Amino acid sequence: MKPLKILYLLVGIGLLGFVLSHTDLPLVWSQLNKIGWGILVVLAVYKAAFIVDTFAWQITLPSTQCTKKWLYDLWKVRMVGAAFGKMLPFSAFGGAPIKGFVLKHYYGIQYREGAASLILAESTHLISMVLFMATGVFLILLDSNLPGSFHYFAVFGLSAIAIGIFLFFLVQRFKITSLTGTWLSQKKFGQWLDKFIHHIHDMDERLVQFYTRDRSRFLLAAFFNLINWYLGALEIFVIFYFLGNPITIVEAIILETLVELVRAGTFFIPATLGSQEAAFMVATEAIAGQTALGVAAALMRRVREFVWLGWGFILGLEYSQKPFDLAEAAQKDLD
Repeated sequence: MKPLKILYLLVGIGLLGFVLSHTDLPLVWSQLNKIGWGILVVLAVYKAAFIVDTFAWQITLPSTQCTKKWLYDLWKVRMVGAAFGKMLPFSAFGGAPIKGFVLKHYYGIQYREGAASLILAESTHLISMVLFMATGVFLILLDSNLPGSFHYFAVFGLSAIAIGIFLFFLVQRFKITSLTGTWLSQKKFGQWLDKFIHHIHDMDERLVQFYTRDRSRFLLAAFFNLINWYLGALEIFVIFYFLGNPITIVEAIILETLVELVRAGTFFIPATLGSQEAAFMVATEAIAGQTALGVAAALMRRVREFVWLGWGFILGLEYSQKPFDLAEAAQKDLD
């Protein structure tokens, strides 16, 4: 565990401690007790979002067929990968190599296609996130009841994220990685890149093909990812409904946008520990006038995350009776 990452974890723990110390915890507990069987509805909404997300990923995998079996298999791979990604925040590898390993050894999808699909899935996810946030920021600017600081934060945050993602897209679309690698490999100090350069060219070609010649698949994947983001707002709407303090779907989109802006800015904190709770607390106070309600909503999301984590590891038993053997096998394949 690297010292810097330990520092990030301590920052997260400190933030969480700050949030809890400024919250009426008995009131939070009282709010959570209201949800009852509503937790099943929350899980159902998230499961629907996860299936939509899996379908968006499948669109980036040309060797798979559009069947229920393939969708179910990929859903399992995503569940397992997500579980490892959450549990191994300090590892040199997270959930993506696990997904690549399982795709190759259990479903016959080669690493090159698997790796390209993971990059494309993340790219379309981020592009659709910007579109979703643009809606949220527009609604924030229309809401005169929100403090002016929220307006500035939303516009600045969205602008920074959009620029970063646009640059990430340009790197892929115009093969910046392979062009740079080729140039470096022609230099004396970069000759060691020669043995990797054809892999980089192959990866870039797959990405460019998806963005240009397979444009309909690119747009379809982005569309389903956008649906996934709105299902995230629906999850917040459902959580507040069962906590006994309903908010409108517009307020849910605004809240989800503010939370995601904070999460994007604190991505370096494992599981955005503390920052997610702080975002819910501040945003809910501005929207509904209750900090305890925001903390209760954030804790409900943590409960859902724990359920998903456990489910992912149970599914992982299909690929290995000892989950961390799976992680070691994936690591060896990468070496």
